[in-house]
Amino acid sequence: MKTRALKNKLFCFILLMVCLSVNAQTPSKIMPLADESLIIAMTQHGDQLIAVGERGHVLKSTDQAKSWSQFDNIPVNVLLTDVTGIGQHIWAVGHDTTIIHSADGGDSWEIQFYDPDREVPLLSVLFINEQTGFAIGAYGTILKTNNGGVDWQDELISEELDYHLNAMTVMDENRIFIAAEAGYGFRSEDAGVTFEPVEMPYPGSMFGVTAVGDTLIAHGLRGHVQLSFDFGETWEELSNNVLNSLFSAAVLNDNEVILVGANGTRLLLDVEKRMLKNAAASDTGRDFSDVMVIDKQLLMVGEEGFYQQLIQP
Repeated sequence: MKTRALKNKLFCFILLMVCLSVNAQTPSKIMPLADESLIIAMTQHGDQLIAVGERGHVLKSTDQAKSWSQFDNIPVNVLLTDVTGIGQHIWAVGHDTTIIHSADGGDSWEIQFYDPDREVPLLSVLFINEQTGFAIGAYGTILKTNNGGVDWQDELISEELDYHLNAMTVMDENRIFIAAEAGYGFRSEDAGVTFEPVEMPYPGSMFGVTAVGDTLIAHGLRGHVQLSFDFGETWEELSNNVLNSLFSAAVLNDNEVILVGANGTRLLLDVEKRMLKNAAASDTGRDFSDVMVIDKQLLMVGEEGFYQQLIQP
């Protein structure tokens, strides 16, 4: 009997070890051409730029994007889709419902949330301050934290509307807007405690949303751009003959925003005139997933790493 009990315990232990090995995440590897591989998103963090992409790559630049180096201690190798930072803290999210965090500017990293069995990618991360943050993704998934990610509340933004949540923006300390799919967005006026659905004119996906003053700019599938001047209560769709999907935006000044997307698309939006015009210096043919303004240049990322373009006066 003792022998059988011992064998049963041994079998359970081996089974547990197998399950743990299946679910355990493999750390990212240093790759010599990581800065030329797929990069999805980036952020300004103090005096450095942080970018994330395929295979758990997290890169930094301390010379205004002239050169990039890869962090060597990232605990995951999944596709990372977004990154943000406040103070010394950096958070990145990605596939397998993954959230990783650094409390020391990137010197060390930890996994804060990881659930590969769900097969749900997280697509955007946003922190209002060092304690209060949100991560959103597929099928209406929204995770919330009030202690810097030590604990995450795992919720659905709506029981009825399980649409993919693609991007977030903050208008002020209380108002947050989320761009989603199927013609929906979600807004909060209580700092993310609750969200309500908002219907938009175009019934397709909005991949990004940006706030300029009191103006919300949502952009997405097939070049659709929509503006709201009353926090999503009403929307105005802009005329655009460029039918490439738009994935990201960067604010140039109080009135101008650059939009980037598929097939090298770069559009300049004049918010006051409510007009779009082509801002591409040349047709790169690349898909751009993110853009930011660095030292009078546009810095864009996509399938082949980084691409820069001088901002025309």
